[in-house]
Order: sequence, then structure tokens, then C-alpha cells
Amino acid sequence: MTGPPPGVELWLVDVRRVGPALAVLEAAAPRLSDDERQRARQLSASGEDWRLIRVALRLLLERFVGPKLRGLPFSYSSRGKPALPWSAGIEFSLAHRGQFALIAIAPADVGVDIEQDRNVRFSPNRQKAMLAAARALVPASPDRHIEEDPPPIQAWVRLEAWGKARGSGIGALLQDLGIRGPDWKSAGSNIDFGRRAAELLKDEGFVLQDVPLPPPLFGAVAVRRGTAILPVRHLPAEPAAIMELLPAT
Repeated sequence: MTGPPPGVELWLVDVRRVGPALAVLEAAAPRLSDDERQRARQLSASGEDWRLIRVALRLLLERFVGPKLRGLPFSYSSRGKPALPWSAGIEFSLAHRGQFALIAIAPADVGVDIEQDRNVRFSPNRQKAMLAAARALVPASPDRHIEEDPPPIQAWVRLEAWGKARGSGIGALLQDLGIRGPDWKSAGSNIDFGRRAAELLKDEGFVLQDVPLPPPLFGAVAVRRGTAILPVRHLPAEPAAIMELLPAT
């Protein structure tokens, strides 16, 4: 397979399950860049998980760009968003929490986030604003009423995914929504955060969808409108099965 994917590919990586296979494949044919290896060493205790997640990302990207990516460093935006070192019509996003990572590969701007269930520490008013904004980002479905608030951690991953897709990060997004910065100080909870979020998402040309993941995980993906979002897949745990995903070389 070469060229851009037909839609957003979503992959869940459980490092505890697939790590041994990733280590074998990286030892057989190194794919990481020198800066990634150095970063993994600097991270100490968490460095091995980080290294293996990067191996998984590069293997999945190789499905579309072939082996010429091996060893090349990614390029980075001014806000730290990674991209391929050449223009290939392929965008990607990676998020990880603990032993799990969520990877998205798409033909257009994309962002993903993953979290494990935990408390989100914000003041009650700010949390209420985030819930209102996040609720407006995902259309109602037959089993969910539009007025239902998502769990606070699901609200957070929705906003994180959108922040990554637009390339600004969540801090700038929260300021644009008025949940922090001058608008919050002047108007605070009087803003209609749901309306503001829905309008901004539409104006920027994104759609957002929750990613169904096994508990206690929460995930979300944001992508340019009109891009199909494919069902999440689990990276195989055997080296041979992973290699079957790659194009013949």
C-alpha cells in the first residue's frame, strides 16, 4: 500500500502486548532516527515504552510511504507537532498514556488523544465550561441525548484531539473558546461555550468523534470534514503479523 490512506486509520497499541514484537522488528531493521534514540535514553524509566511506540508509529507510516522513512527525523511545527520530512499528502497524530498509545494516519489534518480514567483538576466553573464546549462537538446519536454531558475526562480528550488537529495545542484552543485568557477574565461563565465551540469547529472545517476503547481508556479523533473515520484496529502482537501489514519491498 502506498499513497495516502482512504480515511483516518486508527490504531490502538498496547506496549505490554506488542512490545516484544516491536523490539524484534526494530533490531532486525532499525527504523528510528538518532534523535528518537537519544530521547528514549533521556526518558530513563519510561524511555523503552516511548521508543517502542515510536517504532509502531514508523511501521504504520511505512505502509504508505515505504522504507525510505527509516532513520530520517520527523519535521516539527513551531508548536512541536511532528510531520513527515517530505510532502506526501499524509498526516498523523500520536497520543499515549501509560502502556497504551493511539495512532491516527490520515490524508488530511488529524489529531487524536487517549487518556485513562482519572480526575480532571479544574475549578467547577471552568469544568462546566469545558463540558459545555465538548458536548457540542459530537453530534447526538440514537443512544445519546444532545444535552448529556460526557465524563470530564472524555471532554478533555475531545478538546485535546481538536487542539492537535488544528496544530495549536489545547492551551491555545481553550483561549480561543474563552475558557482561559481575556474572555474568561471578562465574561467567564456567561459565555455560551457550546455555541462558541460548535461554530469554531465548523468554521475551521473539522469534525470530531469519540473513539471506542476498552475501559478504563477514553479516546477521541478530530479530522477535516469529509474524511472518513475508519474503525479502530489493534496492532498485532506477532512480528510476522505486523510485517504482513507492510508493502512488499
